[in-house]
Amino acid sequence: MRYFFECGNFVELSLVELSCVLESYDISKDSINRVGEGILLVESNTVTEEVLDRIFQRLGGFIRYGQVIDDIDSFLLPFLKKEKITFGISALGNTNVALKDIQRLANEIKRGFKSNGVSSRFILPKQSELNAAQIFTNSVIENGFELCIFDTKAGRMYGSTLSIQDINAFIKRDLDRPSVDFDMGVLPQKLARMMCNFTGLKEGIIWDPFCGSGTILIEAATLGFDILGSDIDLNAIENSEKNIQWLSEEGLISHTRVKIFPLDIHSVPKKTLKEIKRTGISAIVCEPFMGPPQRKILGDGKADELLNKVRTLYESLFNIMNEISRPGFKVVLIIPSYRTKSGFKTISISSFIGKKWDVLNKKYTKGDLKWERNNSIITRNIFILSKR
Repeated sequence: MRYFFECGNFVELSLVELSCVLESYDISKDSINRVGEGILLVESNTVTEEVLDRIFQRLGGFIRYGQVIDDIDSFLLPFLKKEKITFGISALGNTNVALKDIQRLANEIKRGFKSNGVSSRFILPKQSELNAAQIFTNSVIENGFELCIFDTKAGRMYGSTLSIQDINAFIKRDLDRPSVDFDMGVLPQKLARMMCNFTGLKEGIIWDPFCGSGTILIEAATLGFDILGSDIDLNAIENSEKNIQWLSEEGLISHTRVKIFPLDIHSVPKKTLKEIKRTGISAIVCEPFMGPPQRKILGDGKADELLNKVRTLYESLFNIMNEISRPGFKVVLIIPSYRTKSGFKTISISSFIGKKWDVLNKKYTKGDLKWERNNSIITRNIFILSKR
C-alpha cells in the first residue's frame, strides 16, 4: 500500500521527523520517497492503517496523510451505497490546479452521485486546499471523503485523506496553558513536538535542562514520555509546574511521572548528579536561553555575547552528559543564529560536543535542519546527537 504525507512549512524537519518516528515503529526510513513539493510517500505492505494513524497522531510537522488512489472511479464505488455524502477536493503542494478546475471536478463527482440516487454536497477550498476547520466542521472524513490531488516527478497522483492534524489541540496547549513568559522567548509548540520525535523514541524519560515555561515538557508528556525539567530561573520552574498541572487537570496526560527542579547547569552538586544518573534518562531535548526576543538586527558584539553564553551552557551540559550518558544516548538541541549587520552569526556544534558524540543530521537529510521565519532575527538550527 502507498500512503501520502503532506509536510508543513519546514519540509526537511518534517522528513526527519517522519523518518525517526517510523524507525521507532521498526519501519525503515527507506520506505519514504520525496515525490513532490512537500509531499512524501510511504510504501509498505506490512504496516497497518491503525499503526500509521498512531504514527500520524504523534507528528508535529505534517498537515494531513492519506492513502494513494490508483483509480478514482474504483475509489468512488463504495460511496454509491450511501444515502448522503459530504466531500471536498484539495490540491496539495505546488500542484497546478486552479480553483475553477477543482469546482469542475467536484460538480462532475456530484452529478455522478446524483445519477445513482446519492445526495451529496461538496466543500470548496478557500485557496487550493481545505483547511482543518473546514474538514472538522463539516465532518468531511467521517461523512464522506477528501480527494487530494498532487503532482509528482512521475505525474499527477490522487489520494484520500485518512486524518488531518488537530491544529486546535496545538492551539489549546499553546494559548490556554496558564503560564508563559514571553520576555524569555517561547519555543514554537510544533517544533517542540518534532524535536521530541527526533529522539526516535516512543517512551522513556525526556530531560529538558533549560525548561523555561515547559513547552518541551508539555509536548513530551503529551506524547507519553515521563519528564524531567530543570532551570536556573525559579519563575521558570513555577511556570513549568503550573503548566504540567494544567495539562493533567485538562485530561491531556495521565500517569505521567514528573520532576521539575531548580538547577544551575554550571554548578551541579554531586548529590544531584547522582540523582539524575539514577533517574535513567532516555534522551535530552532542549533549547538554551538565547536572550530576550530580538526585534532589531544585532550588532556583532551583542551576537557574540549571546552566542558565548549559549556555548558555555552547552559546555557545562556536555561535561555532565559525558559522565552519565551511555553509548547510543540521544540529545536533540538548538543552536541559534543571530542576524547581524554583517550577516548571520552562529557557533559550531563541534566547539562543545568533543569527540564522544556523532551528529546524525546527515543520516536523515542532505538539507539543513532550520526553523526560521521570513525576516526573523533568530534562526533555530536543530541538531540530533548520539553518544558514541
